[in-house]
Amino acid sequence: MTVARALLILLMLVVIGVTIVGVRSESAKAANRIQRLHQTKVTIRQEMWSRELELAKLRGPEAIRKRAAEMELDVVPPAKANESDKATKDKKPNSNAADRD
Repeated sequence: MTVARALLILLMLVVIGVTIVGVRSESAKAANRIQRLHQTKVTIRQEMWSRELELAKLRGPEAIRKRAAEMELDVVPPAKANESDKATKDKKPNSNAADRD
């Protein structure tokens, strides 16, 4: 084997070694980024669940009653509202009968 061939083989081995180190370095960087993104995803998912729980509490009957009381609104339960609507309709004169006269 000649000296030129030996230097060529040595150069090729060095290039292959540097390439392998570079690929492993990029692989480690990618794995690190994937891990950070996964942590971010978990944190965001926990925050979303927390917000959904808060929203469910705000939509609950007790929270609605409390906010209505704070705003000084008169809130009538649905069953009583239907009864009061019927009573109001019964008290109104029939406009069709008045038109016929």
